[in-house]
Amino acid sequence: MGYKSWVRVARCQLLVICLFIMVLSVGFACLTIITGLGSHFTTFTEASPADNPIRDLHCTMILYGSFICGLLLLTLLLSTMSVLRESQYLMATAFVGFGFLFCALMAGLSWTQECQSQVDTSVLDVYDDLYDQALTGYPGDTQEHLLHVHKIFQCCGKTLEQQKISTTHITCSNTDGKDCVSVISDVLRLHWFWVRTLLLSSLGLTVYGMVLSSFLYFSLPRGNMWERRGEYSLNGGLISPPDTTVDTPLIQLMPYRSAQ
Repeated sequence: MGYKSWVRVARCQLLVICLFIMVLSVGFACLTIITGLGSHFTTFTEASPADNPIRDLHCTMILYGSFICGLLLLTLLLSTMSVLRESQYLMATAFVGFGFLFCALMAGLSWTQECQSQVDTSVLDVYDDLYDQALTGYPGDTQEHLLHVHKIFQCCGKTLEQQKISTTHITCSNTDGKDCVSVISDVLRLHWFWVRTLLLSSLGLTVYGMVLSSFLYFSLPRGNMWERRGEYSLNGGLISPPDTTVDTPLIQLMPYRSAQ
């Protein structure tokens, strides 16, 4: 396979990567909207006390998801334009965009590994506080928040050592008997699974995009304009036939025109 064929294959692969990046950006946008506006998370942030870090963690996740969506779309735009316009400057900018995206994704992946237990603990602490306050008759909207949590997660209280609480009708709107601690933990585990899946998928495409953009960037100075560079050269039309002399008039080298 010739060099131009390799360049053509690299171009097609980079365009395919741009297509997958667009899909991932949509996935990040949907996950960010679910995290920011989903009732599974806003219920706990609204009912959390001032000393609970769930509000700051929730805001951090929303800002990070929005930042990754914007960076993915910017990298997508730069990569697509660099391939279509065959610009070395745009290709270098796309490579830098892939580099920034790689750093952001690595930071997010490290953060999820370190702070997952903190997020899960903060959410469960909020539920424990609501549950205990509702049972002790704490004044305020505690019981309403707890009923709202039970309605959203379709669960009823939490299992004690050997028995369920006897005041189920106070804290539950249904009698399914599901342990809310287990249900909330399962929802959080599923959410973290999708977060890691999107991060790892984006990270793999980013690394491959960096390799392809660097290859295409260094292919331009070698005179390979990928498909069209060199096809419009006029040097071959001025070469004299072997039997002509150096003093052949220029008019004889011009295309033949029929007499009027």
